[in-house]
Amino acid sequence: MTKNRALSRTLVLLGLATLPLIVPVGAQQFSERAKKIGFQLKCMCGSCSMTAAGCSHPGGDFSGPCPTAKGMLQEAEQHIAKGETDERVMQAFVQEFGTTVYAEPPKSGFSLVAWVMPTVYLVLGALVVIFVISRWVKKNPSETTASTVPARPIAPELLERAKKLAERATED
Repeated sequence: MTKNRALSRTLVLLGLATLPLIVPVGAQQFSERAKKIGFQLKCMCGSCSMTAAGCSHPGGDFSGPCPTAKGMLQEAEQHIAKGETDERVMQAFVQEFGTTVYAEPPKSGFSLVAWVMPTVYLVLGALVVIFVISRWVKKNPSETTASTVPARPIAPELLERAKKLAERATED
């Protein structure tokens, strides 16, 4: 029975020792609404281009959300606690950081250009390709028919001489 007690004590101590690794002490949890807003905001730490809710700095001294991202999420939580709408929370961040805080440009005003221009460039590129190919297709048949001039007949003695030269060159 003493062996069982010693084994159970060891297992309990081992479990208690690994508990901090499993459950982070003081881990801050943010509401789903704050995370949703955080995914629409860019982390403003300046060293990454991730969203505030998805910020993680792998490979550094630490791995996880930077203090700036945590602060942005805490600020979103405070606005939510005041009963503000998601739109109002976003506007508060725009007032603080400017429009660069958006993770993706808004689909209105001048920022609409960022959404429209890739499609415009794709259509224009396709039109240019179609135009160039149609010009090549139209150009080639006319060039081949206009440049064909009847060939002069080769004198038989020159033809014989060329055959003899070819035979001598290929004998080796």
